[in-house]
Amino acid sequence: MNITVLLHDCTREGESGFAATCAEFPEANGQGETREECIEDLRSSVAEVLAYRREEASKSLDRGEMLEVVTA
Repeated sequence: MNITVLLHDCTREGESGFAATCAEFPEANGQGETREECIEDLRSSVAEVLAYRREEASKSLDRGEMLEVVTA
C-alpha cells in the first residue's frame, strides 16, 4: 500500500524537525528530527490506525462473516 504524505519542515517557524500527516488517514500523524524519522513515525501511526479499525470491524461481524487482510 502506498500512502500520500504531507511533510512539513518545522524550521520555517523556528522549530526543529519535521511533522507529517497522511491524506488517506487524516487521524495519523508523525514527527521527527529528520525527514526519515518523521516518515517512519507516520508509518507507525498509520499501522496503529489500521489495527484499531480492524479491531473495531471485528467487533461488528455477524455470524458467518470474517475479516481478511489483503494487499491493495
